Amino acid sequence: MAAGILPRPGTKAGPCVGQCKHLDCVEARERAASLCLYCKKRVNFGLRIYQHGDYTVHARCHEEACERNAGLF
Repeated sequence: MAAGILPRPGTKAGPCVGQCKHLDCVEARERAASLCLYCKKRVNFGLRIYQHGDYTVHARCHEEACERNAGLF
């Protein structure tokens, strides 16, 4: 599984700035607002993340958990 980055709003690959109704933009804002399963903080934009189905986690949190052999997926 490769880590990705949720692009910041207003960037070339990111969602629109503001509250548009584009499905991709809505999904990106929802994913950024979701909580990391490990640290329970917002996933946010511009950070490395892993996505697995409906779950999104900070890459750092997941990698640290895997090093401890406690990965969630």
